[in-house]
This record gives sequence, structure tokens and C-alpha cells, in this order.
Amino acid sequence: MFLKKLFGFGKDYNYYLEKADRYLAAERFADARIAYGEALEKLEASDAAVANLIGPVRQKISLTGNMLGQMNLVEAEYALSSGDRKKAEEHLRIILELADEANLRENAQKLLAGLDVAVQEAPAGTTVPACNNCGEQGPDAGNGYVPDLTDAISREDRLALYFQTLPGDLSARYAAMGEDFARGCLLNLEGDGEGALRVFEGISAGRESDILDYEKAILYFHQGAAEKCEHLLLKAGSLNPENALCQIGLVQLYTETGREAEALQVLERMVEGNLLPEQALLMQGDLHLQMKDESKAVESYSRLLTSPSLAKDAAQRLIPLLQNQGRGKEAAFLAKKYAKGCC
Repeated sequence: MFLKKLFGFGKDYNYYLEKADRYLAAERFADARIAYGEALEKLEASDAAVANLIGPVRQKISLTGNMLGQMNLVEAEYALSSGDRKKAEEHLRIILELADEANLRENAQKLLAGLDVAVQEAPAGTTVPACNNCGEQGPDAGNGYVPDLTDAISREDRLALYFQTLPGDLSARYAAMGEDFARGCLLNLEGDGEGALRVFEGISAGRESDILDYEKAILYFHQGAAEKCEHLLLKAGSLNPENALCQIGLVQLYTETGREAEALQVLERMVEGNLLPEQALLMQGDLHLQMKDESKAVESYSRLLTSPSLAKDAAQRLIPLLQNQGRGKEAAFLAKKYAKGCC
């Protein structure tokens, strides 16, 4: 009996269903999906008396796939906003592999189509532009991003996709900013930064808005006006401390201008203030690594190992660092645990 319990011999569908339901209640969707799959295998191999359970289990597998798809969409949007096209594409393809919810798949397909169009239209030897038509990392690396989709989808859809990549309540707030603001965003997406800045400056007259200040800050950065950019980002952050883009923009600005210590302070405030804390921890680890402080990077990444959405990314960064520190067993454990799955 002990060996059966230890190695799983003789476990029936009830065991796996109970296990899956516990995982689902704890929002461990990847683990739940695996357990439901094992339950389904047991049910399909059982007699007809339990055939009525097969449908509900398949529905649970579909549910977990859609939940994982939603999580991967968030990660794809974050990757796009950070200019990481490759990582975004990985998450989008995972959505198409796991999810069967129509709107979720449609959003993933549209974003993938945009990435494909951007690559096809990019001249040889160039990179696909990141957010706000920025080819390099800068303070807009936290901004929403949509590739050039001129031939793939309408301008209205492009703008909607752009807004969808924004974190928290910013998607709805951007959409409510009015027609002139939307026109400025489209100009910006189409590469006319100067035109966009004129529009944003025009509608800023006599109006205070963290969104407008943030968008103007990014455009001024592209013009080489780092001080103006910083002033506007700080002002936007004071108007709305919950606007995560302002903080991410400051992090990127400080990093680009050699002020890494200040960037780390902003990230720590984001973590303590529960403002995109997991993304802030990941950026914190990346920045420590950039500064050649592997021990601090390990601390930041290790704090993410319980994150449903970023544990895999953190583990992938941790494994080589642990190996460098002679912690081979821990590295091997992470490699085994995160070799499969998507989140």
C-alpha cells in the first residue's frame, strides 16, 4: 500500500480530479490542467458508468487553457511594451496552443499578424521598432506597443490593440481621452512623433493629465530632451501615483542616462507600493544583472518563483546564476520544474 501511494500505482480518476480541483482553487492553472488531463485519461479508460464525467472534465481543461491564455496575453502585452518581440511571439503562440475562447484567440492572432507584417515590412538589416516607434531601449519601454499593421487591420483596430496593451485601468482611461488624443496616438504609431507632440501639446493647454504628460515625456525623450522628459514623468507621477507607465518610464530613463541607483529606488517603490510588483521585481533583477551584481539579481528573481505568471521567466534567469554560484542542485530542480508548462 505504501508503494502504491508513493509512486501513484492504482490511482483512479477521483484522485486526479480532487488534485486538479485543489490546484484550480489555488489558481495554479498549469498544474490543474495537467491533473485534469490525467483524470480524463483515467475516465476514458474506465467503464461506461463514469462516461458522464468526461464532458465536465473536458470543460475544466478548456477553462484552465483559457485562464493560461489570459495570463499569457498579459505577458505578451508586457513583452510588447518592453520591445521584446521574440518573447511576445512565444506567449502569443502559447495562447493559440492552449486557449479555445474565440475573443482570446482572435486577439492573439491579430497581434501575431501585426508582428509578421512588421517583420516583412522592415528593411533588411533593421530591427522591428519597439513602442512608440522607438528602436532602442528608452523611457518608453513600458509604453503600449503595436507594430505597423497598415495592411493587416484598420486604424481603429490598431488603436484598440494599442490601448489593450496598457496595464491596469489605463486601457479604459486612454480610450476615454477623446478623438484628438486618439488622433495624436495614431500619428505616433505611424511614426509622426512631431505631429503627435503638437496634438498632445494643443490639448494640454489649461488641462492637467498624467496620460498627456507621460506621452509628451516619451516624445521629448526621442528629441534628446532628457531633462524635459524627466520633468514631465515626475509631474505625471505626482498627478497619479498609480500610473505604472510613469514609474517604468523613469526606470528606463535613469537606466539609459547612467543613473541605475535611482532606477532601483523607483523599482523598489513599485514593489512596496504594489504597483506592478512582479514586473518591477523582474526588471529589478535584470538591472542588478546589468550592474554585475548576481547575488542581488538572484534575490529578486527568487521572489518571483511563486508568481503564476512570471515564475518561469524568473527561473530561466535564475538557473545560470545558480550554476555560477555552485548551486547545481537548486539549478537542476528549477530546470526540471520549469522545463515544461507555459507559465
